[in-house]
Amino acid sequence: MNHYQTSVVIIGAGPAGLTLAHLLNSYQIDCIVLEKLSNTMEEPRAIGIDSETLRTLQAIDMIDTVGQDICFDVRITDYVNAEGKLLFQFDTKGEQPYGFPVFNTFDQPGFDRTLATSLTASQHVKVLFKHELIRFEQNGQGVTIFANDADGEPLQISAQYLVGCDGGRSTVRNQLGIEMTGNNNEFPWLVIDTIDNGFANGVPSRFFCDPARPGMTIKKNGAQRRWEWMLMPGETPSDILNEEVIHRLIAPYTDPSQVDIYRKRVYNFSAIIAERWQEGRVFLAGDAAHMTPPFAGQGLNSGMRDVRNLSWKLAMTVSGYTAPTILDSYTEERWDHARELIQFALDLGEQIQPIDPQKAAERDAFFFELQKDENAIEDFMTGLAKSMLARSLEKGIVMSPGENAINGQLLLQPALLDKAGDEVLLDDLLGKGFSIIGYNCDPAEQLDANVLTHWTSLGTTTIAIGDSAHHDSWPRDHNDTLAPLFQQGEQTMALIRPDKFCLAAFNAQTASEVLQHAKELLHVL
Repeated sequence: MNHYQTSVVIIGAGPAGLTLAHLLNSYQIDCIVLEKLSNTMEEPRAIGIDSETLRTLQAIDMIDTVGQDICFDVRITDYVNAEGKLLFQFDTKGEQPYGFPVFNTFDQPGFDRTLATSLTASQHVKVLFKHELIRFEQNGQGVTIFANDADGEPLQISAQYLVGCDGGRSTVRNQLGIEMTGNNNEFPWLVIDTIDNGFANGVPSRFFCDPARPGMTIKKNGAQRRWEWMLMPGETPSDILNEEVIHRLIAPYTDPSQVDIYRKRVYNFSAIIAERWQEGRVFLAGDAAHMTPPFAGQGLNSGMRDVRNLSWKLAMTVSGYTAPTILDSYTEERWDHARELIQFALDLGEQIQPIDPQKAAERDAFFFELQKDENAIEDFMTGLAKSMLARSLEKGIVMSPGENAINGQLLLQPALLDKAGDEVLLDDLLGKGFSIIGYNCDPAEQLDANVLTHWTSLGTTTIAIGDSAHHDSWPRDHNDTLAPLFQQGEQTMALIRPDKFCLAAFNAQTASEVLQHAKELLHVL
């Protein structure tokens, strides 16, 4: 029997598992990824990739590699009724609060292949395809994983931690005996990916809220496009997967004779979440922990938030910087937000999926009335999407959240001007670990030497940033993007976590006390 020893074992080579492997590699943590399939999946899956996920790709130095296959800034998504009249729309207005457009589209199979291929040269990661988890055992010292290798021979791995990123039918979750709560979508949907040069400049993103057959279309990169159509009562997958049927569905919008359908699949969607995401040294992430209907484009992105949150905590624990109790904050910080995104998707689905003509007519009347008041429709949209728009932590490893404008907030990422006058994204200056930002001040000069030495021993970066009025040698926030966070109180500095949430804000007078409290929250050894 072959035997491996590593720090972390990841089950599943989907986007969450592969990204977790990249993140751990960036922290120089050894890990092994086990995937029972012979390669990454080639089915039509996720389509939306948001600014937070792109920020995570920036953190693992993959944004340029995958960026060439992304359709950036799908700014407007509209929702129309059976007559093609606008009900409501989301407009991101081209904003880039986290350094990238709010909503973008991509091709997940290609994305997964790129993530997997780029790991082959990594020093700390081993990806093993055609390797299937059989069972695992854990105790206070670690986890033992029993698997079969590509030849069907038994394999054993000793690790400190195990993370199940193995999808909705998660073997890890099932072996832990963890239940999922929620509901399955009543009607399955046909999902097709096409290449259509004749419709390359067609509507960017649209939902057809038509009771005769709800559907949607969204542009991907180049001439690629996604179409989705709901199966009606009595229809079977074989009925709607027929190419003649598909041609009839898309014919009102494009010339089917010019369309290359290169992927098609019928899916049923779930709105479910695991009751807990951790048991001892074993964790769940991505679809193994929660499954989100596709109507908000947040399923994959929610999983990427999971691994961004979990990765740095695993790295600090494995490296011996913190006690394992830091890992208890993973579920605490992620569960509620994942549930909110599921509800957001369900709320959108309630507007898209009605097939009862009377119910659809009532919906139409509601939105036509709402449109008469610009503020009312804006408030409706903001309330519906608040789980995407307001990103902050209200509990977990954060000090006094809400006490000021920055504690607990996901830090905005402006493009700063360096001393040469070139733009550079903030995270590229902050690095991959902790950082201490000084706004119009230099933390290296403001902080007590002993306090600073402790944080730099943890790999913490310090950086001074000037506002638009500063012409020092510091990088300059020339649009004053960060100014409101620091000018609404007495805070001049902030401790930023590796996942770019603000742990605490402070000034020169309160720095020693606040940073000592931060050490306690982090369970620093």
